[in-house]
Amino acid sequence: MKILITGGTGTLGKEITNLALKKEYKVNILTRNNLNSNHPSLKYFYWNPVKGEIDLECFRGIDGVINLAGFSVFNLWTRVNKSKILDSRVISTNFILDTILKQKIEITSFVNASGISAYIDSDDLTSSENDSINNPKSFINQVVVKWEDEILKFKNKLPETSFSIMRIGLVLSKSAGLYRICRLLSKFFILSPLGSGTQWQSWIHERDAARIILSGCENKLNGPFNLVAPNPVNQNQLINKIAIFNNSKVILPNIPSWLVKILFGEMSELILSSQKVKSIRLSDSDFLFKDIDVALKDLSVNV
Repeated sequence: MKILITGGTGTLGKEITNLALKKEYKVNILTRNNLNSNHPSLKYFYWNPVKGEIDLECFRGIDGVINLAGFSVFNLWTRVNKSKILDSRVISTNFILDTILKQKIEITSFVNASGISAYIDSDDLTSSENDSINNPKSFINQVVVKWEDEILKFKNKLPETSFSIMRIGLVLSKSAGLYRICRLLSKFFILSPLGSGTQWQSWIHERDAARIILSGCENKLNGPFNLVAPNPVNQNQLINKIAIFNNSKVILPNIPSWLVKILFGEMSELILSSQKVKSIRLSDSDFLFKDIDVALKDLSVNV
């Protein structure tokens, strides 16, 4: 099998690439940087979606595409950064799908990242794949809505291609993101939950996320899938468990919501929101997830 990955140099992209290479697949990665590979089955190709530039050789022999490209949402939501967060997703997705359509490139599967901000912010309600909302008052929800809408525009135009949308929860990774920050803070005993701490964290281990996303190409999956483990935890529980697995403990009080809003501005929505999400479709497929203790033990060892 041969796959093309956008965003392949990011944390999750690297995990998917490593998994694919272990399966002896061939991997092409689109990047704006000049990168070289020493692995015979891994190649890098240049693209710039904003300028409409792409090396068409990246599509040669490709079976499926995994689209992870997007400016990180974990940047302060200034006007400039908000534009980058939205445009980097919508423009790149439109560009690669439009190129596939116009060049008459035959692929069997297209897998696109998305997020659980598709669902309501609530401490009480549980959301599944059928419960996505459109909330014009939420920036991050609108990013998800507009990103997914861009994908669906091409579904009927490429009828021979399967389209799966992976709504990814909080990815626990040893190399980046929340876990890495929390682990560092725990070493100095300054780790503390943000806000009430009751907000739900629908999480997933990075390797589980990679396995599911790659399976989207392998099995030609269609429709939305929630990439979350079946046992969400609230933030108080998660922070305390991270501390314990790193031989530390939480001794400071929760950082109040008003202070979080002052420090992070509009981005505090991402930090304080609560999405209790379940994955009906993955549960039906008997996919085996790591539970929270196994996941955190693995991350605390493999650093």
